[in-house]
Amino acid sequence: MAYYIVLPFCLAMSLVFCIRRGKGFSVSNLILKSISSLCFILTGVVATLVNPEAIIYGLLIIFGGVLGFLGDISLDLKGIYPQDEKTYMYAGFISFLVGHIFYSGAVIFTSKMKLWIILLCILIGIILAFCNYLSARITKLEFESYKAIVIIYSVVLFTTTAFAVAAAIVSGFAKEYVVFAIGLISFTLSDAILSMTFFGKNNDTFMYYFTNHLTYYAGQYLIAASILFI
Repeated sequence: MAYYIVLPFCLAMSLVFCIRRGKGFSVSNLILKSISSLCFILTGVVATLVNPEAIIYGLLIIFGGVLGFLGDISLDLKGIYPQDEKTYMYAGFISFLVGHIFYSGAVIFTSKMKLWIILLCILIGIILAFCNYLSARITKLEFESYKAIVIIYSVVLFTTTAFAVAAAIVSGFAKEYVVFAIGLISFTLSDAILSMTFFGKNNDTFMYYFTNHLTYYAGQYLIAASILFI
């Protein structure tokens, strides 16, 4: 019951921010974004309290969410202080990258994933990351000095998503892993939109900002919600 009391408030806060984000970067939006990001962490904490048997999985998901929160702040600071853009961009990339490692650990540990599946998912992640990088010519994205970190981050992101999908399939589509997988796919879609905003041209419109954050928060809330079903 506690989870479903907290969730509507958190979703409302995040939706308000998604709408305001279309107006661009500002200190007030940074504060609102921070509150919104703390909200999906809060839902993860409450879900873990409601389902204490999932303590290890819950803590790993919460740690991943905290790193996402730090990444959120870093990427907004990039827009507020453009003179330090590179520092905040790298901080954002690294925060989310480590966060995905926690998410991967959560699903690998609880699903007792076999080694050959883990290695296969890593291979899939590497292949998809390089396909994503090569497709930049078609999508007209210019990574410039961020090429290395984009590739490394993409490998981790696609590998984590592969772990999520693999766990859902191997478990016979158990509810917790299906919810987790949908969350990761939504997160990946959000990053694809963000990539177009950061590295493309003329993509800093309301619709790009709105859909980027809508899919991002949907992903994070679904990932946190998976704790309830473990």
